[in-house]
Amino acid sequence: MASDKYVQFFLNSKSTVVQYECIELSHPSFSKPYYVVRNNTAGLTAKLETGETVFFEYYPLEVSQTDSENNLDYSMKLQFGDLGEVLPLELDRVNESNGFAIRPMFKYRTYRSDDLNQPMFGPQTLEIVNFAFNKNGAMFEANAPRLSIHKTGEVYSIARFPMLRGFL
Repeated sequence: MASDKYVQFFLNSKSTVVQYECIELSHPSFSKPYYVVRNNTAGLTAKLETGETVFFEYYPLEVSQTDSENNLDYSMKLQFGDLGEVLPLELDRVNESNGFAIRPMFKYRTYRSDDLNQPMFGPQTLEIVNFAFNKNGAMFEANAPRLSIHKTGEVYSIARFPMLRGFL
């Protein structure tokens, strides 16, 4: 559900006000959390929802949603441009430390260019589940965290309940 600030941005803001898309990549094994802005080449300094002020570095990247936010299978895809050796080294640290038992986290926030004191939308927290590297950069897929991995209910089969055969 969109916040009032997000709705007001699209309905009442001036044409000079820009929406900055910002992401945070973190993991306990990373050397530091990475704060990235997609559409401001100079980078930007903004406050997180916690009140902490951070600098978002510019990286060329594309963010796309794969499904509706209201779906439990919600995910986003990120296609980074040239990242050099930064992310492969960080993922090597993760692999050495725990073999991805703890998945890297991805947080998505948007800010108004005229108000960097708090996110206009977000944070939306997802887990990075797939990643790939190629000559063009890196690609990540981030999904909503799985809160429950246990199945509920009982499977009714003819082997267990032969009297069901009459209802089929």
